[in-house]
Amino acid sequence: MLERTLASGQATTSTSRMLMKNTVTQVRSSRRGRGAIAGRCGASAGAPSPSPSPRGDSSQDGKPYKNIPKVSPKSQKSPVKSPVRAKATQMELKDRIDLLIDAGSGEFFEDETGAPGQWKYSGVDERHVGTPVPLTPQEKELVGFMGGNYNRELAKLYFEKRPVTVMVKFAKMVRLGLKVAYEWRRQESLPEDERTRGKVLRRAINDLGPAFIKCGQTLSARGDLIGYEAAGELAELQNNTEPFSTADAMRNLCDSFQWDGPVAPGVPGPYFKGDESKCTQEDYLFKSLGKEPVASASLGQVYKGETWEGDVVAVKVQRPEILYDLLMDMYVLRLGLVALRALWGSDTDLTPIADEVAAGVWNELDYRQEAANARQFEQEHRFLPYIKVPRYIDAYTTERVLTMEWCEGKKLGQLPLDKQLDFMAKAIEASGAMLLQTGLVHADPHEGNILYAPNGDLVFIDFGLVSAVHPRLMEAFASGVINLITMDWAGFAKDFRDMELVPDDGFSRLNEEAGRWEPCEIEDFTLMIGEVISNAKMEDFGDLVVCVQQMADNYKFLCPPYTILLVRTFATLEGLAAKCDAEFNMYEACLPYAIRRALAPTTAEGKKELRETLINSKGEFAFENFQESLDLMQRMEEQLEADGAAARAEDGGVGEATGGAGEHTNITNAITGRAPEIVGSLATAPEGSTIRKIMKEADTVALVGHVLSQVNGGVQSKAVTALASSMQEKVVSPGALGKPIKLSKKPASAFSSKALWGVVMKHYASLWSAGPKGILMLAKIGLIACRIAVLSSIRAAASTAMVLAHVTLDRMARACLATSNWFLGGSA
Repeated sequence: MLERTLASGQATTSTSRMLMKNTVTQVRSSRRGRGAIAGRCGASAGAPSPSPSPRGDSSQDGKPYKNIPKVSPKSQKSPVKSPVRAKATQMELKDRIDLLIDAGSGEFFEDETGAPGQWKYSGVDERHVGTPVPLTPQEKELVGFMGGNYNRELAKLYFEKRPVTVMVKFAKMVRLGLKVAYEWRRQESLPEDERTRGKVLRRAINDLGPAFIKCGQTLSARGDLIGYEAAGELAELQNNTEPFSTADAMRNLCDSFQWDGPVAPGVPGPYFKGDESKCTQEDYLFKSLGKEPVASASLGQVYKGETWEGDVVAVKVQRPEILYDLLMDMYVLRLGLVALRALWGSDTDLTPIADEVAAGVWNELDYRQEAANARQFEQEHRFLPYIKVPRYIDAYTTERVLTMEWCEGKKLGQLPLDKQLDFMAKAIEASGAMLLQTGLVHADPHEGNILYAPNGDLVFIDFGLVSAVHPRLMEAFASGVINLITMDWAGFAKDFRDMELVPDDGFSRLNEEAGRWEPCEIEDFTLMIGEVISNAKMEDFGDLVVCVQQMADNYKFLCPPYTILLVRTFATLEGLAAKCDAEFNMYEACLPYAIRRALAPTTAEGKKELRETLINSKGEFAFENFQESLDLMQRMEEQLEADGAAARAEDGGVGEATGGAGEHTNITNAITGRAPEIVGSLATAPEGSTIRKIMKEADTVALVGHVLSQVNGGVQSKAVTALASSMQEKVVSPGALGKPIKLSKKPASAFSSKALWGVVMKHYASLWSAGPKGILMLAKIGLIACRIAVLSSIRAAASTAMVLAHVTLDRMARACLATSNWFLGGSA
């Protein structure tokens, strides 16, 4: 039975690869058939053919690389002659089969449809796992051993049986580490302009390989942790890692496309031996392609080119023969984490961190998976109109070659300060939306992977590492942000459990005398959290990590696999934000999306808890339980008003005439200033169905009565201001108002009218049926609405007239100045 199952899996894999091969071949068949170049361009008949199986569809003998040897020895002849080697092979095969039966076993959950699913690694969805192409005999052996898909236990077993290879790599890591440490200490006394130790560090990381390069890219954004000298040098790894030769890149490209002709005019490629002057445009793969890379990264390098369809593209070619070294590096990292655990004396298993990164990198080695990730990312974040994802061109994309549209843009360090603030405000808001709203996180957001387009859009590139966050965790993160800011330590302690940072069986405290962990009550843990965090600054993400490390001396913590990619993401973004805004606060910046997620749960438990919180035993809306969120938004608004008043005072009151309420000169305020919009959009968004249902169930008279009691003069004045500002922006371009940071608004949802209509009509009908009291409430609502509409129209008209007069006078002054300069120039 097992033999038939494995054989079926082989057949399915082979079929899927052949379908991909046929798709690419059909796209190019209109131009030429394979081998036609020899006659058309004058190549000699004896010209060498491409390497066997360039797409990785089959090995040299025509069999799929991913095939697993069948269990029955009768099915194929074994090449092993030595009895000792034969016994070892049988044991290895038995280990592999046993592990395949339980491959990737983990915690199970049920999604919203009730269908069972498997919670594996946060960045891996087993429905579309990437499939890297093995090239060398070592890579083929490794991929075959793991059955074609990444499996942490099989990878561990494979490298455990090859201790010499692993120790050679480990020794290299130690040797280069000692060299860097020696140079770092030796050059400490030298002037900064004479030091070369940063370059020594960068070269050492380059020599260690792609896995270490990725670590260096992450650390480059944290100069506060590793020192700005080291961080500045490591920043070169983001787009300027040591490139490999263009000859190797073109060979990899041609092998991947099964292309034996010239690649582009002036780029003959490795297999073409004819006369290029006799070639026509149908004989080239690309219309043009650069001869040198424009950028190099950890896994590949990029060339600028153009397709025959007229698209200007970026062509990313994977480093050849990278798979084996990359997974071995991850295993060495695994060993390092085991040693670190022993050094710390910790009971927490840290190896899932390496497993998480290895699983993500395995996916990243199949560029088709990256293209799929990019499309999903664009679809999930389409509500943020400033996010742009390059268009990927499938006809020119394989497992080892990725072709996407060329996007113009600048990196953060190339922008002036006002553009840097706009860049980071949008990047941080997008990260909050990723973690707390969509659950699809770009897990490699270093400075080289986000560009600032000329029109102000953020261009996200490189979607090899994308982490999927479970809705249950998103709800726990949202609750944690809110409880941390409100200093609700009891709620924060519960969040630790929901985020899987403490054991499922409860909290444990170290008994130092007995030397063991003992159960403790949540109250003890709560007191410790309050004491440690209250004495910390808590201005950035790293402060929370430090607090957890302090608490880990006395309380037992876990390190779930998802943490490594998320910590990498937010630590990187936080480091970038600190470069242009010293007052940036990650927690406050994430607060609007945390409140939104708390009001829009997607798990059954979250929906039930929200309803029990907001609907009391009388069926009335429990405003007192909702007050916490309202107070948080009020505090943010008051802070914004205070900052705006201070800015207007510095500008001599100019801000008032130009809509100063919307001006923000730091990242945190730019995002928190949109809190009412971010949270309020739940009224029309599909994900707001839970809160709308609760509002619909609430008692109408009590709900409307409470709302009317809160609509005082101050609230009405704010409504007038907001409506007037909106009306003014429809007349006067926002760009003329001088707002340095203005985040794009979420487009209106097509679901909006239908979503609100049911709630409004239910309460409207209930008020009519409530008798005189209900009719009186309706009349009061109508009067308030009319007052707000009239006053906002008058204010918008007056403000617009002032702005237009200001602009007109400014233009007249400029014209007069130009005229006077002309006269003065003419008289001279």
